[in-house]
Amino acid sequence: MINNQALEVILDTRKSVLAAHTGKTLDILLRLRARSENTEPVRTPLALALVIDRSGSMTGRKLREAKRCVLDLVKRLHDDDCFSVTAYDQVPQEIMSLVRVREARPLLQQALSEIEAGGSTALFDGWLMGAKSLEDQDLLEINPLTQNALKRVILLTDGQANVGLMAIEPICEQVKEYAKRGISTTTVGFGIDFNEELLTAMANSGQGNAWYGERVEDLAESFDAEMSYLSNVLWKDVRVALVTPLSNALEEVKVRNDYAQTGRREWSLPAIAANSEVWMAISLEMNRVIQMQTTDTVLTCQIRAKNKDGLEHEFSISLPKLPVVEMAEYRAAPENELVARRFNEVESADIQRQARAYVQDRNWTAVERLINQLQERATDNPWLMETVSYLRKLLEQRDHVMMGKELAYASQSLRNRASSLSETAFYSASQESFKPAYLRRKVVKGRNSESQS
Repeated sequence: MINNQALEVILDTRKSVLAAHTGKTLDILLRLRARSENTEPVRTPLALALVIDRSGSMTGRKLREAKRCVLDLVKRLHDDDCFSVTAYDQVPQEIMSLVRVREARPLLQQALSEIEAGGSTALFDGWLMGAKSLEDQDLLEINPLTQNALKRVILLTDGQANVGLMAIEPICEQVKEYAKRGISTTTVGFGIDFNEELLTAMANSGQGNAWYGERVEDLAESFDAEMSYLSNVLWKDVRVALVTPLSNALEEVKVRNDYAQTGRREWSLPAIAANSEVWMAISLEMNRVIQMQTTDTVLTCQIRAKNKDGLEHEFSISLPKLPVVEMAEYRAAPENELVARRFNEVESADIQRQARAYVQDRNWTAVERLINQLQERATDNPWLMETVSYLRKLLEQRDHVMMGKELAYASQSLRNRASSLSETAFYSASQESFKPAYLRRKVVKGRNSESQS
């Protein structure tokens, strides 16, 4: 317990026994839980870089809505938070340098009114200018009170990079490097023309969130989720290192989430907000685990994270030896319901990604086969079942554009989402509405909750 903020670390397995020569994996679930005992936890100071696409495709309503979203985001900030505004077409332009909210709020509307659409889309250059505005020295000079602020770039775009650096991998490497330095990235896609592969990859690499709005009115809920999440972060710069007794065995460890790998045996996880948990799904080949049980432990998870005061703490948990039993006893052994459900979600995400590839090829027979597999997996998961029902509607309409986007964002959510501390398999849209916005399980990623159909 640190300043009434505990990081609870739990390590569970799908089954509590092993069996040789099964061809199966040992599925392990690492859970990091931030429980706040304060009814009103101290708010995390924020420093945001708001980056607006002003290319030609944003002309008209999209650009007006993007400006409205920026105003909405700034309205949610506190007076001592900081923000900057960057706009980009073929070149980026600093609209407002990093400034304290109380000083800039009266000037923001006029500054935004001068942004006009036109030109190509230098998405990376726009993001980079925003990220550089959050460099530590600049932030400290503006407001020393935000020394431990959570720093995040929020990129708003409706299109695809077509000027400057455009390839996904090198862009994401840069995003990952800034995330290592404490500057994370959230992406927001407008409409239907943006590159969802790039935006979800940037969010994963940048330890942020990926949102999109099928219609512009759907984005307000996403911003509610983003800001409530950022304002309630208790632990940030979360790193998990996985250690096995045999050095070459580490190559056989499979992390099933999309978390960015920051070292040979280290992954970065999202910041952890109050009364939520983030989790890592890990698989090891079962025969290999049995071989490694000649040592004291099979797997050790070493966790480093910074609290709200910027102080780094270390935690460690190890998986003990598990009994090896005959096949009949292994098959009869009960499963841990939560571990099984989490792995079912990441395995469903794998199927969704396969389906998306077939959607892009318009191979609707293969898509339907995979949707049927998803439905089989969703039998005991009402939330997944609702998602499958919506995907079937898109399949019937042969809507390859929206189906591709929904599959991309749904699979990303299944792999990387935070969950409430008391989440169960039960799902009800009305019950979800009582949760903080950042913990709600949505059926349709590109629409607000009132139009989830």
